[in-house]
Amino acid sequence: MIKIKKHLSLKPLVAAFKKIIGQSYQDNRRKNSVNYNVVDTVLSVLGCMFYKAGSLLRYQRILEKRIHRNNLKTQFGVETIPSDNQIRSIIASTKPEQYAPIFKHCHNALQRAKYLKKFSFLNKYLVAIDATQYFESNTIHCPACLTQTMRNGTISYSHKALQPIICHPDQKQILPMMPEPIENTDGQTKQDCEINAAKRLMPKLRDQHSQMNFIWLADSIYATAPFIQGILDKGEDYIFRVKKGDHRSLFKQLETANYNSYRTVSGKHTIAYRWYENVPLNDSTNIVTTVIQAFAIKEKKDGSQSSTRIGVWITNLDVNENTIVSITTAARARWKIENQCFNALKNYGYELGHNWGHVNGESFIFYIIIMLAFFFHQIFELTDQLYQLCRKICVTYKELWDDLLGLFKLMVFSSWEAMLLYCIKHNGGDPPQIVYE
Repeated sequence: MIKIKKHLSLKPLVAAFKKIIGQSYQDNRRKNSVNYNVVDTVLSVLGCMFYKAGSLLRYQRILEKRIHRNNLKTQFGVETIPSDNQIRSIIASTKPEQYAPIFKHCHNALQRAKYLKKFSFLNKYLVAIDATQYFESNTIHCPACLTQTMRNGTISYSHKALQPIICHPDQKQILPMMPEPIENTDGQTKQDCEINAAKRLMPKLRDQHSQMNFIWLADSIYATAPFIQGILDKGEDYIFRVKKGDHRSLFKQLETANYNSYRTVSGKHTIAYRWYENVPLNDSTNIVTTVIQAFAIKEKKDGSQSSTRIGVWITNLDVNENTIVSITTAARARWKIENQCFNALKNYGYELGHNWGHVNGESFIFYIIIMLAFFFHQIFELTDQLYQLCRKICVTYKELWDDLLGLFKLMVFSSWEAMLLYCIKHNGGDPPQIVYE
């Protein structure tokens, strides 16, 4: 028997998605000219992204004509299926801020089921932030596009987003939060950038998750006096990577500064840690920080040793022999945003770089919906025993979603769980009994 958290299964997650979009959107179109409502359109896109199929709607229309039922209706509550062109114009009429409460609802649902507790670190939450590019073209562009002039004189147009995630060193899954677009707007004299996006994003995240305390994880470009001061003023913590090219003054001080050291040995693997306290961030600020260096020590066949530096970070957390290992491990968890998030979105069927829509400025909305579909999958990876069993029986992640997409196109199921049970049976497994709790 398998237990499923009722409020974390697909049906209630979709219901919350539908309710939030329905309540936040005012449809100003003439009623006589409206064939498809906004909620159906957004849910259709969510279904497409959830099953990782750019041509999904075509198959669903075929199914609907053949047996007058489809999985978009049974699993996502879609009454009428719009065409691809209609989707783009309707999606463009929604606003990014309408989707933020959906992310918050997912986090609240995880908290209520005690899963969010698994991500607690020093009674706070590690939030990694990083930018990703989700559109690029030398021809298609809009006023919001970022531009870059190449050496041959051609101009590259792109869209980027600043993505925050909650992560933990001991958790394979990550929990996305509401992203912030990096884009040009009317009246800007300078091109938008990652740092400016972060300055907009962080107050929004604090408001959306006012009961949570954050430890910010970020790359070297964030390790500046103004940015760090802004975090300290809010009583928050940070662990930022630093690079010699960006922080020459800081690295020069490390050459002669006193440091504490600690080592861990596990089999043939030795990690050496050094930390330097009260190091000035640079020559022109009074901000001091603790610098951590970690080295992998390897013993050669001749008995000598070689060391490889794993990384260098700065933090305002209390670093000592009892915390150095866990803080360094937390610092390295920032890489999860690249490995578990962006890499998955670009290489595991989500087609993040696909031009889903651009003409009416809807590209960021498509990015958000892709991220929400990915968030739902992360929730199932973390909480849904039926999904976990189905994935185990299908052996690989690709085989699992190839099977699910095939079933979604060719058969109609009363629910997500009914599809998973069929998939388990189809792959030679024993479908278990399920109980909702």
